[in-house]
Amino acid sequence: MSRVKSPLCVYAGTLLCSFLLASTPNFAQQLVQHGAPEAPQSIISLAPTPRPQGQVLARLPGDATFQHAPANYHIFATANVGEDAGVEPLTLNFAAATKLTRIESKNKDFVVEPGGTCHEGNSYSRGDSCTLMVRFNPQGPGHRLGFIKVSNSAEASPMSFGLTGNGYAPVVSFTPSQITTVPSSVSAGTGTIKSATNMAIDGGDILYIADTGNSKLKEMDSSGTIVNSAASPIATPASVAVDSFGIAYTANVHSATYYFSLYYPWGSETAYGFAYASSTCTVSAPCAFSAVGMNYPANMSIDNYDNLFFEEGTTGAAEMPVTNISGGTGTLNLWHLSDQFSYSSGSPGSFAVDAYGDLFTKYSFPSAGTCFILEEPLYNAEYSPTANRVAGGVACGFSGDGGLARSAEISSNIGQIAFDIAGNLYFADTGNQRVRRIDAATGIISTVAGNGTQGYTGDSNGATQATLSNPTGVAVDSQGQIYILSNAPSAGPTQVLRMVNRTGHWGYASQLKGTTSAAKVFQLANTGNSTLVLSSAPFFAGTNPTDYAIDSPTTDCVLTTGSTLASGRSCHVGIVFKPSAGGTRSAALVFPDNSVNGSNSISLSGRGMLSPTMTITSPTGGSSVTSGTTVTFAVKVTSTLSPLPTGTVTFKVNGSTIGAPVTLNSSGVASTTFSEASASTYTLEADYSGDANYVSAVATESLIVTALKLPVSVNLVPMATPMSSCGSASFSVQVSSTSGAPPTGLVQLKSGSSALASATLTNGIATLSAAGLSPGSHSFVATYSGDSLHEAATSAPITVKSGLNCVGINPPTIRVKSPGVQ
Repeated sequence: MSRVKSPLCVYAGTLLCSFLLASTPNFAQQLVQHGAPEAPQSIISLAPTPRPQGQVLARLPGDATFQHAPANYHIFATANVGEDAGVEPLTLNFAAATKLTRIESKNKDFVVEPGGTCHEGNSYSRGDSCTLMVRFNPQGPGHRLGFIKVSNSAEASPMSFGLTGNGYAPVVSFTPSQITTVPSSVSAGTGTIKSATNMAIDGGDILYIADTGNSKLKEMDSSGTIVNSAASPIATPASVAVDSFGIAYTANVHSATYYFSLYYPWGSETAYGFAYASSTCTVSAPCAFSAVGMNYPANMSIDNYDNLFFEEGTTGAAEMPVTNISGGTGTLNLWHLSDQFSYSSGSPGSFAVDAYGDLFTKYSFPSAGTCFILEEPLYNAEYSPTANRVAGGVACGFSGDGGLARSAEISSNIGQIAFDIAGNLYFADTGNQRVRRIDAATGIISTVAGNGTQGYTGDSNGATQATLSNPTGVAVDSQGQIYILSNAPSAGPTQVLRMVNRTGHWGYASQLKGTTSAAKVFQLANTGNSTLVLSSAPFFAGTNPTDYAIDSPTTDCVLTTGSTLASGRSCHVGIVFKPSAGGTRSAALVFPDNSVNGSNSISLSGRGMLSPTMTITSPTGGSSVTSGTTVTFAVKVTSTLSPLPTGTVTFKVNGSTIGAPVTLNSSGVASTTFSEASASTYTLEADYSGDANYVSAVATESLIVTALKLPVSVNLVPMATPMSSCGSASFSVQVSSTSGAPPTGLVQLKSGSSALASATLTNGIATLSAAGLSPGSHSFVATYSGDSLHEAATSAPITVKSGLNCVGINPPTIRVKSPGVQ
């Protein structure tokens, strides 16, 4: 593909031209305006045909009218998606003898049908002609663009014939929809694009990216492959726009000279590099572009009438019709617009024009808490400056989704502004790490991508659940798919191209089997240019269709056969999730309709969770242990279903965790041990973590811990003095401990199983008497019942002989210690 150079370059030759451009700083300012190139000269040409008129050409205000079509373009009558619009003949004229070797149309919008007289392999003489029968079969709404390439034996390069016309179709856009990364925009986790802020889409849904950091103009077709444009930019592109005929326009980044370049679909390029001159240029007194040049051009945008607009650094904005360029005359005039616009002397502001020529710009003064998006009709911008606030409230920030955009808050850092076929406005709310949409019909603002957190996550999930990083460029194709330039990795400086596609998508949180989730509400918007009609009622399909249901209270869409939704309008569908089993549960809500695809769908996924049976097997509830005793704490987590629960159990005593979580064994058992030093009632808790199939669970028990008591010794000693009468005996009892305060409480004197007397200890000592003893020998013990600090204990037995006259002692006094006392 060759670049069309300035006249001096043409005559000087390629080497000299390259030398002059490189060695002469002011040479770029000396470029002379020249005619824009027609399609390459060929021995085959397209015969002119009458242009369609009126509604045959454009049905709606703002539709492209294809004025000043270049030579070798055919303009088709309008057509609805899916209708039989008939075929139109294209007549090819031959200026020399040749043979057709290939006829090719890759664009599905324009289909070469049988019945024509142009055939591969046929030979034609000078002055001959043949016809191609082509059907306009629009694959989307808006102006459609395609090319037929005809190769012949006499020429090395094929001849391209442009095809264009307006298509009409509804487009279903769901929010949230699935977000993905365009594979060719990332390599090993790093983006292949750098510092780009501006994109554009032509009528064939080819996406152009002004890849500033790589000094390339890149393009991507429907295959999703991003390639460098065959044209090589004369300077680093900062912004890009595409007109009705597929001609791309770029302006370079800030430099001493600003280049305005044109890239023609048939493979040629031209550039203008005029020195900037301060001037006053109005619509009634426009200036020749060659006389005034550009100053800090940025954010190029074009309306459906092929008027080009861009920001400037001194005037705020300028308008330059390019219809004559596309027609081949090469005349370029511009005029400046009233001062309601962002200046581009620093980072590019936000500026765009819609299909009708209305202008939109960012207007931010963060220090004053003012962050707006303003709209100004073209007439006002040209003659009477009056702007309307479209978005932004009394403060900069983030709020207002679901309400009027005029009452919402937006950030001070706004990226590219773009429009879909229905006129809805999209903008990169860069400071809020989101892309937001303002519905043209209602003025309602919503987030279509980004959750507000900076990052690069969420691919294959709902776009509103994903993270974006410094989103800058935004573009929307005819199918309602949204393209976003976002940093990757999150800190940059490289960027990836992320795409929000047509499929609605939501991943529900895990839900217990048999229970119903909260409704997820989807917005269904018609972003096309004709009425959406349901051909039948929506239905659930897929693997687990009965696990999902439409939630009537949150649904305001009419979902019956024949119901309609006008272009630019939206409604809401609520969907609930009620899993009938454990594991992954998926389905799709299918909307049969009259869109290009014949149906659209919302992809749904969730996980059904089972409830396990959880039992504390040790200790038993309410059981008692003595303080300091080691206790085994064990649980069993089971289910009658398969698979069995897995995961871990966290053990707690009175809320405090015991050690690390314990993994369930193959029988569903986990255990640990602990001991407590203080007497009290303790609450034991076991927390099951849950796994991919089972929800978490908690089990509790109580445990009574009694204090560990001190051992004592009990000594039973007969009184040393004689008894006052025969048949009775008195004893001294001493209960002692190795440490602490003296034991308290009761002691009893027993003979066999009979309790003969009791007394309360005083300083660990008590006196016990037994009366009415029969003559003979008697065995006695003293029992101590214990207290809060001391264990119970019993003395060693002693024997006492009782006679008629006195009591004798046999054996002598014995000191007895309780077991365990040294």
